Amino acid sequence: MANHLALAAVAKTVLKLLEDHCPRDEFASTPTFTLYAGHDFSAAPVTEGFSLLVWRIGVNSTLRKPAARREADGRKRLPTLPIDLSMMLTAWSSEPERQLRLTGWALRFLEDHAVLPAALLNQSLTRRSVPAFRADEAAEILLDPLPLSDHLGLWDKFRNRWMTSLNYSVRMIQLESDRFVDEGVRVDTRDFRAGEPAGEGQP
Repeated sequence: MANHLALAAVAKTVLKLLEDHCPRDEFASTPTFTLYAGHDFSAAPVTEGFSLLVWRIGVNSTLRKPAARREADGRKRLPTLPIDLSMMLTAWSSEPERQLRLTGWALRFLEDHAVLPAALLNQSLTRRSVPAFRADEAAEILLDPLPLSDHLGLWDKFRNRWMTSLNYSVRMIQLESDRFVDEGVRVDTRDFRAGEPAGEGQP
């Protein structure tokens, strides 16, 4: 199960993979790889490189009632919160053809590296003192094209910087709670002896 750092870990890992493996000879200048906020589309900080915008975070409706997990000492945690991420990846270039070449490369590369292991996810974090994912976990990124109406509605907010972009989803990131269920004192003995008879006048 992941903790609250998981969302940042996923986004940073995708950018780090692109930065480490992108074809550098495709860029006209030194590329940048930036995690965007919405207003960055107006500020125009990237001219060559890739940007990634986490534009939607929602609760996964498939797993309606996640099961609580017990620790090795027997304590039961509160149920996990299953989260879906929607991310918009944009290749930036001064030439439209170069931008399409980079977009095509990103499509193929992320399809080939869709499963992100915990070691990679935890390494990408700025703060690494607490790992975001357990060692046996992973996250999977999926190409998830938006319906045309949703795509146009999203880009309507950034109309002055319309760019061909890719939408990816990461589903079922299960955020684990730090709280435990109070189950009371565990019963470990049973006493089958007959009770004392009630006194006269007592029920």
